[in-house]
Amino acid sequence: MVALSSLGERGIIDRIFSRYVKGQSKDDCAVVPAGRDYLLISTDSLNESGHFPDGTTPEMAGRFFATVNLSDIAAMAGIPLYFVTAYTLREDVDMDYLERFEESMSRQLRRFHTELLGGDLKQGQSNVFSGTIIGRQRKSLTTLRSRIRKGQLVAVTNTLGEQASGYIFYKHGYSRSLGLKLLFSAEPRVKEALKIAEHGAQFMMDLSDGLFSSIAQVKHDYGIGFKIVGDDIPAGKHVDKASFISGLTRTEIACNFGGEYELLFTVPQARYREFAQAMEDEGISVTFIGETWDGDNIIFENGSWRRITQQGYEHFMPKPA
Repeated sequence: MVALSSLGERGIIDRIFSRYVKGQSKDDCAVVPAGRDYLLISTDSLNESGHFPDGTTPEMAGRFFATVNLSDIAAMAGIPLYFVTAYTLREDVDMDYLERFEESMSRQLRRFHTELLGGDLKQGQSNVFSGTIIGRQRKSLTTLRSRIRKGQLVAVTNTLGEQASGYIFYKHGYSRSLGLKLLFSAEPRVKEALKIAEHGAQFMMDLSDGLFSSIAQVKHDYGIGFKIVGDDIPAGKHVDKASFISGLTRTEIACNFGGEYELLFTVPQARYREFAQAMEDEGISVTFIGETWDGDNIIFENGSWRRITQQGYEHFMPKPA
């Protein structure tokens, strides 16, 4: 017997992929050729006990549920099209809660022109919300993880650490209302991703598990390492306060938590000036934080390089204190 807790989420996925999944790489979506395009298909689920702390409104939960699924399409520069759901719900759930959840989810889907087609409903012992999203993109614009190479410049969208700050505020009792607001403030970067791809990005993924987790996964899957400049990481405006409250460093908060859903991507060095100007013209906030190479994942902080050993959040592993 091999307990899942002895493998961790990535170890479990490695075993399943190697034995049962053929013709796919580990991208944010499954990729199905369709003429000159790819169909992009992804599924994600949220459970009440693990994702929705006390005080989470159905509006927060529904919007977040749509966001995490839309973000998978965004991570491949795709155009989201259709969404189906599968719910397992306790029998004592109030219908008003479900309708408010559905309205908030549907509103977020409509913002990105994504059609809700229906789904499945079952009774169970706890509330679990699962979704499957389908999108489409031209093959030439789809940002596959396998396109990563050494010598590319590394960038992220917007700022990092706001969701982690919200978690800290909530858990430490600093401001539970602000904490919840920040926790569920993530946006799917669908529009930004398309422009980023159009202007030459190669590799891209969302930061649902945090920056350090993401680059550890890429190093494991493709052997490409990241050289990150700590001072260049764009930390959110609440990170300093969260650092003071928790005793964690700014880097730990900005890079080693999940729930971000900003984009991590690479651009060929030769396209840097052209790309940076295009992002300014498009009004898209991106920050270059390093480059890829053939060594370990490392970060420059306090005047020296160190190896990045943190790997962010991972299911089926001991939870951080």
